Amino acid sequence: MGLRCGQTGKRKGSALLRCIAAFFAVLIGAINVLFGGGGGMLAVPTLRYCFGSDEKKAHASAVAVMLPLSCFSAVALTSRGVSDANLALTVGCGAVIGGVIGGCLLNKVPKQLLSLLFYAVMIYAGIRFLL
Repeated sequence: MGLRCGQTGKRKGSALLRCIAAFFAVLIGAINVLFGGGGGMLAVPTLRYCFGSDEKKAHASAVAVMLPLSCFSAVALTSRGVSDANLALTVGCGAVIGGVIGGCLLNKVPKQLLSLLFYAVMIYAGIRFLL
């Protein structure tokens, strides 16, 4: 297997691959602030294909990446007056409950099914966004 985006090594081009991985990391942050979310949908494939994480580790790592990123995004958007604190609190409470449930299910769902569900949600969200 060849060198992936984030791997270090003495092979020629590894600095370029790290630059590509860094570009996607910056893009994830920009998308999250610009769209009020969505960085995680780009984080999972970036972690998988650029950093070589397996499916479940990519999902778990994306959540860890998204926590500080979402906090920063919330502060940035709130400081510009483009958020609704009551709505955010209401949806946030439900999202925390869903996060606990998802965390419990992560080790029980087969990798192939997790991948299929993830990409199905991405495709559905993309289509809904366009319509």
